[in-house]
Amino acid sequence: MQNYDKENIPEGVVKRVNAILQSEDFTYEKVKAASSALVAIQKWSSAMMSYHELLKIVNPKREKVKEMTEKLKIVRAELARKKKRLEEVRAKIAELERLFKEKKDYADMLQK
Repeated sequence: MQNYDKENIPEGVVKRVNAILQSEDFTYEKVKAASSALVAIQKWSSAMMSYHELLKIVNPKREKVKEMTEKLKIVRAELARKKKRLEEVRAKIAELERLFKEKKDYADMLQK
């Protein structure tokens, strides 16, 4: 039970187990009267079936998260590239402004 692959329960097994769990002969009271060890198995089986049903909802969302994470990685790489380019443009603007001021100062000096 500890090593059971609860992530990949075949649908055939799910149908058979659910049929047993819903049987009138497999109620908690009847199981408890038959065997205390069987109560644990009933609870475990019921929990596995509930988990299986939840996985039907969660697994598509896990896939979506994985897909969105990959897209995010691509977008972040593109953003980093554009930020680098922006810094290059800002550096170029700063250099041009410095040259402009230098030339303007020189022109002002010549006029005086």
